[in-house]
Amino acid sequence: MAGWFRVFLLQEEGPEPFRIMECLQSLIPEVKGKFRTDEDGWFQLILDHSSIGELAIDHFLTSEKGVRAEINTWAAWLESKQQFDLMERIIQVKQILSFEVTPEMDDNVSDALVYKRLALALAALAEGFVHMDGVGFLEPDGTVLIEDEDAIRADLK
Repeated sequence: MAGWFRVFLLQEEGPEPFRIMECLQSLIPEVKGKFRTDEDGWFQLILDHSSIGELAIDHFLTSEKGVRAEINTWAAWLESKQQFDLMERIIQVKQILSFEVTPEMDDNVSDALVYKRLALALAALAEGFVHMDGVGFLEPDGTVLIEDEDAIRADLK
C-alpha cells in the first residue's frame, strides 16, 4: 500500500478535529493525534500509534495557492479517460487530505490495509472520495471508480 493517499472532500467546512479523531479512534483504538493550526484552521494532523508509527496527514483548502491547479490537473486526466461524472465531482472539491506511506512504513505495520481503511473512513466522514496511488479512485465504501494506470499495467504483466 505504499504511495500517496488523497481524500477529496466536497464539504466547504469541517470535519471538525474532534470528529476526525473519533472516527480514527474507532479504526485504531488509542491512536493519538496532534493538530497543527494557523489562522485558516488546521493544516496538518500528526497521528501516533504503535501499529502505524507516526503519520502526517496534510490538509489543503482549494482556495490555497496551487491547489486549484492540482485539482484541474486531476480533472483533465479524468476527462481524458471519459470519466465525466468523476471529473465533475473533482471540480467541486473544497478540501484535500493527503498522506504518504513509504515502503518502510508499509513494512513496519502488521496490517497493510490500515492506511486504506483510514483514507476511506476520512472520505466517509466528510462526503468525499479517495485516490490511492497504484489503485485508483474509490468511493468511501471501497468501490473502485477508475483504476490507476499503474494498477492496470500491473494486471497486464
